[in-house]
Amino acid sequence: MVDMVTNRSLLVGAVVLVLLVALLPASVAGADLVTLTVAVETPDGDRVSGATVTAEWDDGTATGTTASNGKVLLDVPTNASVELTIEHETYMKNTPLVIEEPGEETVDMTVRPKGNVDVQVADDAGPVEDALVTLKQDGTTVYSERTVDGTLDNGPVEVGTYTLTVRKAGYYQESTTIDVTADEPVTESVRLESGSVTLRVNVTDPYFEPPRALEGITVTIVDEGSVNTQSDGTQQLSVPVNTPLTVRFEGEGYETVERSITTGEEDLTLDSELNRANTLQVTVHATEVVIGQPAFISVTDEYDDPVANATVRLDGEEVTETDSDGRAQILIEDTGEHTIVVEDEEVTSEAKAVIGVTPATTTAGTVTPTETPTPDTTTATSPGFGPLLGLLGLVLAMAVGLARRSD
Repeated sequence: MVDMVTNRSLLVGAVVLVLLVALLPASVAGADLVTLTVAVETPDGDRVSGATVTAEWDDGTATGTTASNGKVLLDVPTNASVELTIEHETYMKNTPLVIEEPGEETVDMTVRPKGNVDVQVADDAGPVEDALVTLKQDGTTVYSERTVDGTLDNGPVEVGTYTLTVRKAGYYQESTTIDVTADEPVTESVRLESGSVTLRVNVTDPYFEPPRALEGITVTIVDEGSVNTQSDGTQQLSVPVNTPLTVRFEGEGYETVERSITTGEEDLTLDSELNRANTLQVTVHATEVVIGQPAFISVTDEYDDPVANATVRLDGEEVTETDSDGRAQILIEDTGEHTIVVEDEEVTSEAKAVIGVTPATTTAGTVTPTETPTPDTTTATSPGFGPLLGLLGLVLAMAVGLARRSD
C-alpha cells in the first residue's frame, strides 16, 4: 500500500514538473538566465520608485516595477542583447538602455522629467504638409516624423537641449536649437523657403579615347522637364533644392540610361556615360551566287568592330559561325531567294537576301564557258613595204587636198 502511494506521488510530481516546463516561455526554459538589477535614478542621483521597467531581447521579455529604493530585479538570458525601457508618470528615457550579454550585475538607468515639443511648419502659402521634422539630442535622433496639416506633436521627450531640423523637397533646410522644460510645452514655428540649384550634365561615349562628347542627347528630369545636350555634350538645368530626382538620358542609337540623384543646396555636376545600343550589321558581298558556291558575308557591331563567333542562319537553319575577323561563308545549294540572319547572344541582325542562280548552260544542259575572242594583230603586207606604202598614201592625200582648193 505504501509503495502505491509513493508511486502515485512520484507520478503527480512528474506531471506537475512537465506542466511547469511546458508553461515556461521556450526562450527562458532553454536559456542560461541571470538576475539583472536595474537601478532607476535621476541625473542628481535620486532613486525613482514605481517605474515599470521592461527588458526585451530577440525572443523574450521580462517586466518589473522599481521598489522604493528605485531598483527592480529582472531575469534575462546571458547570451543576448537586452534593451531596457521605462514607463513612469513623471520621468522618461528617450532611447532604450542596451546591455550586451548581461551578468549578475547592477546597471544604472538615468531618467529625466517629461517635456513636450509642438512644431508648426509653414511657407508663404500656409501650412506645409509632409515636412520631415527631426529632433536630435547630443547627435542621437530622438524622433523623425512628418507633419500633418503643417503641425507635429510627437508626444513627450526628456527635458533638455535639442537640435530641431525641418526638411522638405524643394525647400531650404531649416535648423534651430530648442530647450525643452517640464513647466510647459515648447511651441516652435518654422518657416520654409523654396529654392533651386543648377544641375550641369556632361554626356560622353566611353568607347573612344578620350571619351567623345555626345551632342543631341535628350536629358529628362522626370516630372521637371527635358533639354538636349550641346556640341560639347553638356547642358544646364534648374532643379529644386533638397530633392530626389530621376535623370534619364536618351539618344538615337544609344542605350537609355537612368540615374538617381538627390540635390542639395549647391550647384552640382552629373557625368553620364552612354554606350551605343547593341546591333549587328551584316554585309553580303554579292547578292547573286551561283548554286554550289558560297556567299561571303562580314559582320560588325555598333562600333564597326568585327564580331567573332556569331551564329549565322540560312533560311532559319544554323549553318556556321563568323571567324575572328567577323567573316563567314555560306554555301548556296538551291536557286531562288534565301535569307541570312546573324545572332550574337541577345542581338539579332536584320535579314539579308541572297539569290541562288544557275550558271549559263548549252541546250544540252552542260556548262558553256564564255569565250573571249583574240584580236588579230597581223597585217597582210609584204615585209619591208609597210613604211613605203604609208608615205605614198600621205602624198596622195596632200595632192587631193590641193586639187580641191584650186577648184
